[in-house]
Amino acid sequence: MQLAGAMGAGAAVCAGPAFADGAAPDGSTSLPGGILPAELEVTPVVIDSITDFADEKSYDVVVVGCGTTGMPAALAAVDKGASVAVLQKEEVALAQGMLRARVVKEESTEVGLAEYVHEMHALYDHRPSPSLQREYAEMSGEAVEWYMGKLDQIGCTDFTESDSKNHEYADGNCRVRGWLFTGGMMNSTQALASAADEFGIDIYYSTPGVQLVVEDGAVTGVVGKDAEGNYVKFNAAKGVILATGDYQNNEALVEHYCVDVQAFGRKQSFKTGDGHLMGMAAGAVMEPGCHCKMIHGGAGCFREEPFLAVNINGERFMYEDVAYGARNTVLRDQPEHRMHSIFDANYSDQVYGWGSDPTVKTVANGTPEQIATFVEKGILLSADTLEDLADAMDVPVDTFVSTVERYNELSEQGADVDFGI
Repeated sequence: MQLAGAMGAGAAVCAGPAFADGAAPDGSTSLPGGILPAELEVTPVVIDSITDFADEKSYDVVVVGCGTTGMPAALAAVDKGASVAVLQKEEVALAQGMLRARVVKEESTEVGLAEYVHEMHALYDHRPSPSLQREYAEMSGEAVEWYMGKLDQIGCTDFTESDSKNHEYADGNCRVRGWLFTGGMMNSTQALASAADEFGIDIYYSTPGVQLVVEDGAVTGVVGKDAEGNYVKFNAAKGVILATGDYQNNEALVEHYCVDVQAFGRKQSFKTGDGHLMGMAAGAVMEPGCHCKMIHGGAGCFREEPFLAVNINGERFMYEDVAYGARNTVLRDQPEHRMHSIFDANYSDQVYGWGSDPTVKTVANGTPEQIATFVEKGILLSADTLEDLADAMDVPVDTFVSTVERYNELSEQGADVDFGI
């Protein structure tokens, strides 16, 4: 099994063979699955075999994690007739994110679907399994409709359509429709968790999963640790699903598998790689190499538009069409790892010229209403002159003005000779 993802990806169902010994860089320590001692310091996961239980419970399926992935997984298992338990480390259900998207097959062409899968695979640096991406294209419509049906069942309407887009190709089209959850996925997830009894799901709060139960090379259950510190064995006749989120709050795991994001702060909490560590301890294999960063900035707009980017010294430091998801790789070498995106009052003309529509409300777009709100909140800074804007940004005025003048000069030339584009 591979556990993919760092910032934002959850663990997966795990069934592993024998342990694989792992050593610290100095060769002094050996733990299952290549786990390093420091990676266990902030997690409840236990490596030594647990055999003394205060209680034992049996279900068809046990889900570890009651969040964006765990709650739908539990609901899907119940729909198939399974008895389901969910172990949740915190006192409440927790979830992050704001958007769900699906491919609308009835508004897409066969070639368009194939082109979309190809485009997404290239966007993700050709790392994912093409078959899994194809499955998303084929099944996401049904899955999201099913999820929205669950929300409708409990009367949750905290979402609107957003970020819908036609991916148009020379020989086909793929329609992707997005739903923006105005209260974030937290609201919908907690609403579903509150209706757990109605759905027939048992949720055990303040009960983290700490160890997978492995018998004859197969995962047959998971050990939970309740609020009193007692170990409870949860037998799973049909399977255990690890849905514990990523490991962004486990600095040792970040240093080990995702060094590119070490310099940045964390937007979320409590994500300490519990599922990854339990899986590795049971024989799973962590995907090698630097993992998907899945890191982005805070509130703002025009994240994908190539507006002039300057660092906190007022200097241009990159060509602006660096993909939004890759900018952190550049920012890690900049002071305080921060940047400002500069755009003028005629931004609409520029955005239209790039093939976008700034009037369409999306998570990262900048309609006039959104910009006005961001300015009012101080998220965006507005000024009538470059000098005043530099003061508002707290960057050196002369440097910033010179940067803009040079940028405009290159724009007039039609060639970015400073960055080779």
